Amino acid sequence: MARSRQSKFERSGPGLKAGLDVRPSEGAPTGAPSLVSGRPAEAPVRTSRPRRHRVARGVGRRVLVLVAIALWIGAVVYPDPRPFFTSVARLRQPPIDAAAVGELAAALPDDYERIEQFTLSYVPFAPAWDVYGLPWYFPSVAEVVRDKAGDCQARAILLGSILEAKGMPYTMHYSFDHVWIDYPGKPVSALDDPSTSFASDAGEGWFGSLPDRIPIGTIIQQRVAYHWTPMPLFQKILIVLGAALIVGWGEHRLLTRAGRGLLGLARRSGTSGAGSAEAG
Repeated sequence: MARSRQSKFERSGPGLKAGLDVRPSEGAPTGAPSLVSGRPAEAPVRTSRPRRHRVARGVGRRVLVLVAIALWIGAVVYPDPRPFFTSVARLRQPPIDAAAVGELAAALPDDYERIEQFTLSYVPFAPAWDVYGLPWYFPSVAEVVRDKAGDCQARAILLGSILEAKGMPYTMHYSFDHVWIDYPGKPVSALDDPSTSFASDAGEGWFGSLPDRIPIGTIIQQRVAYHWTPMPLFQKILIVLGAALIVGWGEHRLLTRAGRGLLGLARRSGTSGAGSAEAG
């Protein structure tokens, strides 16, 4: 009778050993041996494609947020974009105009230092916000003569135009935070330093090269003092609020998860504090 109570599995043992292949059922642990051969079952192949897609979507969303912020800032500070595109064109081809300064040049001696001192006194420094109501503007020589104020670009094209009218050689330099005119014998200063220049024009077209040094701290300080500090308060508020809304729209899922996490942490802290008070 004991033999008759043998399970079907036990009675079918020889048949299984004969080569029947029984695979582990779905949900069996990965690497579990098959019932017959003892060989580990093949692990399911997992793909990282969904994760790559999530990463790609996240990167794309953040790039879109940055582009939207840049467009918003541009719309706030350049309601009319034409002055911006005009300035870019003049940056590429500085509007040196000897004819516009003919009378000024005729009244000055052929002395570099005296001409430069005249230019500095004729054009007191003022950011573009104060002169043109814009964060950045590259004026023409006629505008500089008319306004008698401006930044380093205004001074550079006026000085270059006077030297051009007098036939005196010069070189225009661009650095990341300054535009200036260099001439034979000019002393090097913190701003007028050829080692920081990435583009130069001595009358034969622009020549670009990597600067020998890039003073990051000075560049940031100059950009903030020139573009942000003199900006009207209303436009500052518009930029900050708009950027905050754009980031909130682009990162709403991340912000929601962060908010839930902070709320849960606050609740746990409150519960533990109440428990400590009761224990006391």
